[in-house]
Amino acid sequence: MHVANPWSKFFWNDWENDPALRLCSLEAQGLWMRLLCLAAKSNPTGFVAVAGRPCSSTDIARLSGVSEQEVGSLLGELSRNGVFSRDAQGRIYCRRMVRDNRKRQKLRQNGAKGGQASFLNGKGIFAAYEQNTEQPSEQGSEPQKPESRVHKPESKPPVGPPAAKPKAEAIPITPDWSLPESWRETARTRGWSDAAVDQQAVKFKQYFGFGKGSGLRRGDKGWRQAWLNWLDRELRLRPDAATVGGKADAPVVLPDYPPLPDNLLEKLKRHYAFNASAIRRWLEPCQFDIDGGVIFAPTGFHASYLENHYGDALTRTLGRSFKFLVKPREAAHGATN
Repeated sequence: MHVANPWSKFFWNDWENDPALRLCSLEAQGLWMRLLCLAAKSNPTGFVAVAGRPCSSTDIARLSGVSEQEVGSLLGELSRNGVFSRDAQGRIYCRRMVRDNRKRQKLRQNGAKGGQASFLNGKGIFAAYEQNTEQPSEQGSEPQKPESRVHKPESKPPVGPPAAKPKAEAIPITPDWSLPESWRETARTRGWSDAAVDQQAVKFKQYFGFGKGSGLRRGDKGWRQAWLNWLDRELRLRPDAATVGGKADAPVVLPDYPPLPDNLLEKLKRHYAFNASAIRRWLEPCQFDIDGGVIFAPTGFHASYLENHYGDALTRTLGRSFKFLVKPREAAHGATN
């Protein structure tokens, strides 16, 4: 029988220090909190489901009070950053909540074996031993014979403690460190050219190998996340950091992108946040539906970065708020206002 938990522990530091969650926008973080409230009351606990059925984007939109289109965008953002997982049925679940529920069920079962049995029959875990002891007969002095039973050979105790799973070794950046190819491929998917990646890899190695960050020790996952954070920081400081000399091996702004309308371009140039590099790299690949309040970006990362770093500036410059959605450029010709 499933019993919903009216309360549970919430570790504020874990929420605040989760790098995957901090990469998400405040809207996505708010949606995730709403989903956690739903998962805590669902059956099984920890899954975003109703009556065991996975909640679709339409269901989540109705339960959270936002549009289905916005829910799809926010769920994509949470999924890209690895905030939640999905099972074989496609149900969204919180890994931490599922682990805690398993521990709680195991403790409840262990308590039922000992404490509850002792309360009910007064013997508990010692009942089997006490019931098999010989009792004197009321009609004679000879003791009754115990019931015959087959004794199984005692199992041999395990040799040594069970082997624990090896933890990821925390290591520093060594002088012979080189950028893993998988890290380079991730940077390419985010629009970085190979030449720009090489430059950032040298800076990354100098900072963590010989500079202020030397001596830090992390596992493979920790260093990979530090590398992605490093690239994001460089883009915040210099929007054209992903290219070298204004040229990229795989240009982010494709040659067939039409220029932005003159009236829109003039408004953007008046705002301090939009220099020529920012306009060329982050805005020219997008399509603006000003009347509909939507900005279409070519990739999910592009939409997320534009919303987090330039969303407020675009609102002030164009006089209204926008939703940032993903639409590949090939499928979005002719929609610019």
